[in-house]
Amino acid sequence: MKKILVIDDEEPILRHFRDLLRLLQYEPVTANNSDEGCKIAKEMDISLIISDLCMPGKLSDIEHIEELRKIAPELPIVVISGYPTPDALQKCEELGVADFLTKPFELSFVSSVLEKLLPNDPEDVPV
Repeated sequence: MKKILVIDDEEPILRHFRDLLRLLQYEPVTANNSDEGCKIAKEMDISLIISDLCMPGKLSDIEHIEELRKIAPELPIVVISGYPTPDALQKCEELGVADFLTKPFELSFVSSVLEKLLPNDPEDVPV
């Protein structure tokens, strides 16, 4: 089962993603700040990262995404934000962010983004 790291400082958002990812047959791994998220990204075998842009921790918003990109240059990163600025969107694009979700988002949209970025492997399909 593919592991998806979700980094957000709001517990209701983390809970929503945990439920959604389990429903879609992914294994959710969560962190509630940028420091913990970067540590998990270094230590675990993750298939995709979903991260809020505005996070508490040592790193600023874009610095957090830059650090995730350094840690896992090959992984797709999906950024979520309630208030994206044009500058933030542009910088995320320059950093190779795979997709950007604006809060609030629809379940079907999140599902389609995941399907696009993580196509099913034959061993991931339940028998």
